[in-house]
Amino acid sequence: MSEDAMNPTSAGESPLVSVVVLAYNHLDYTRQCIESLFKYTTDVPYELITVNNGSTDGTEKYFNSLPHQKKLSFAENIGVDKAINQGFALAEGKYTLNLSNDIVVTPRWLKNLVACAESSGDIGMVVPVCGFSSNYQQVNLGYKTLDEMQVLAEEYNQSNPLLWEERIRLVTYTCLFRTAVQKAIGGFDEDFNPGAYDDDAISFRIRRMGYRLILATDTYVHHFGSVTFNAEYAKNNLGWRNRELFYQKFGVQSWTASLIDFYVVDLAERPYRENINILGIGSSCGATLLQIKNRLRRNGVQIASIYYLSEQESTLPELFTICEQCIYGAPHQVKELFGARRYDLIVVESATEYLTHAKAFYGSLCELLADGGRLITTATAGVLPIIMNTLSQNGLSAVQQTSGYYFAFERQ
Repeated sequence: MSEDAMNPTSAGESPLVSVVVLAYNHLDYTRQCIESLFKYTTDVPYELITVNNGSTDGTEKYFNSLPHQKKLSFAENIGVDKAINQGFALAEGKYTLNLSNDIVVTPRWLKNLVACAESSGDIGMVVPVCGFSSNYQQVNLGYKTLDEMQVLAEEYNQSNPLLWEERIRLVTYTCLFRTAVQKAIGGFDEDFNPGAYDDDAISFRIRRMGYRLILATDTYVHHFGSVTFNAEYAKNNLGWRNRELFYQKFGVQSWTASLIDFYVVDLAERPYRENINILGIGSSCGATLLQIKNRLRRNGVQIASIYYLSEQESTLPELFTICEQCIYGAPHQVKELFGARRYDLIVVESATEYLTHAKAFYGSLCELLADGGRLITTATAGVLPIIMNTLSQNGLSAVQQTSGYYFAFERQ
């Protein structure tokens, strides 16, 4: 295969994307990754940067056999974050993409990711969906072979802005970064080296710079699933260590504060006006409300403005990135702090069994709810009668419930 066929950046042409492939052994996976990159990335000018992270299985020889110019090789494994950052430092494209060696790419994959990033200057990173991931980034296409996967991905990968979901954090098995952004923050935080919670940290850091994170659910790649990193993750309680490190740096437990509660998202789905106001009360970073906004946008809601009363002050930096207004306070202060408007959707994420002014709190929410609006709340058996009686007295009726814990009410 000629160099031009492999790498569509012509002589004198600047690459749009710098693709960084890091490998530590597993040469068979690396070959599949690189071969798919060459085959399915002929529609975007890119440069290839390879990083051999101390492999002992012929990976260095394989990388050296390829005609691209930018190659790094380390005598021993220096850790994922340190190694990938060395590759990032060589990036000259407008965008930098880290491509794990256990990924097989697909038709139009990079073209779609670039189209998403180019749609707005405030998008800092874009991730496609795959068949193996946490954080609700997994899609099951139902294939049994990679050849079958490519046929299904060809059909699946149709660029569609309605399928771009803004997220609080993203898992970065492959991720398109705005190069100026990744260089401004120095790539992945090497305090987390060799990895684990480094995805979370770079997500939070980029959001706090004022950029959005997008999950491009219109674009699919195959992910074998952490074939290189599983062994590293098991060493020295790495997950626990870095979870605590993340908390020290950001003041929240990432997987709790940025969890999407799809029970709530599903209960929120109903017809609304084109422009609505959403009020949340709780101690999260707003991931569930943001996912509600994503879902409503698909259903024709043009503007969904989020407001949030946070019971945990450390969540405010993330809430500021998605809210029109967010304030630290107690639930019983909701009318005082957010009484300037009416809300089409109110979501109570608080641990309602611990509310000290439950009747007054829900009475205030009834006053803030717009005509025809919906209120969603969690409720244990002990507090449910108080909630239902208060809402009923204020003209709200129960319309849905899930798992005996999630309840939706509406003002008819």
